[in-house]
Amino acid sequence: MNSVNETITAAATPDLTRVQSFCAVAHAGTLAVAATATGRSPATLSRHVSALESELAVSLFERRGDGMALTETGVRLLEYADAIAAAGHRFAAAASGQQDSLSGTVRLTASRGVAAGLLPPVLAALRTAQPDIEIELVVTDATANLLQREADIAVRMFRPEQANLITRHLGVLEFGAFASHAYLSERGEPGSLAALADHDLIGDDRDDQIRTSLEALGVPVRREMFRVRCDDSATSWALVLAGCGIGLTHVRRGRDEPRVRQVLSAVPPLTMPVWLTSHSELRTSARVRVVFDFLATTLAGQLKPAGGLCR
Repeated sequence: MNSVNETITAAATPDLTRVQSFCAVAHAGTLAVAATATGRSPATLSRHVSALESELAVSLFERRGDGMALTETGVRLLEYADAIAAAGHRFAAAASGQQDSLSGTVRLTASRGVAAGLLPPVLAALRTAQPDIEIELVVTDATANLLQREADIAVRMFRPEQANLITRHLGVLEFGAFASHAYLSERGEPGSLAALADHDLIGDDRDDQIRTSLEALGVPVRREMFRVRCDDSATSWALVLAGCGIGLTHVRRGRDEPRVRQVLSAVPPLTMPVWLTSHSELRTSARVRVVFDFLATTLAGQLKPAGGLCR
């Protein structure tokens, strides 16, 4: 009798990989965003979801032109699917924690600005210090779910609120305004924040973060002042170097670049907090802990100081 029950239970248990893909798509809302977060292709995620629907004989999503919307059944099952996925990741994390080897892969995620502006020299130093550890760098402004093992470590500009995470506030990242020598020779240097109205700014296409920050300083900013609009920070910085106008970047990065000069340096810099985050159980993995501690020390050296370890 027991063997019959075990057979039925095994047959009724859904494939873990399919459940993980279901969770990723459900939280992301689109296959493309879920693919970026998980490292799986949209086609693979779609195949997993369809197979899970067939396996359970239910409809989990309504396919729409602008994404994937959960059905009523999908909403009801998501809570259980999240628990299954999290348990699977905790199992894998506990297993990897038994390994003391400083070799293998650590998956790191960061925003486009941090990945391009801060991480390259840090990762170069890490490769020298730990040549047997391989780094998978996921560059995305979407928030990876560490509980679902979409990444081992995340560098974020906010403090995550999820439970079972270890977070460390590394400091604050300072942003200043910079322009190329060629641009300043042609247009002159703004003497005040108000004088920015007579200059060409770079940034803020659909993301209005720069405008919001300047308005908080009392500067009335019109969209038309951004003569070249681009939300990608790495491309925006390349546009500054090419002489297209005045743009914001990390103060240290700008001051280290001989082709530009900081403007309005007397104005207090804009700041954003930087947090390093990892799943609490992944911290028991030797290689993840080594990378976490290395990033914490090295990145903190490029920031204004802040507090310590938080749970």
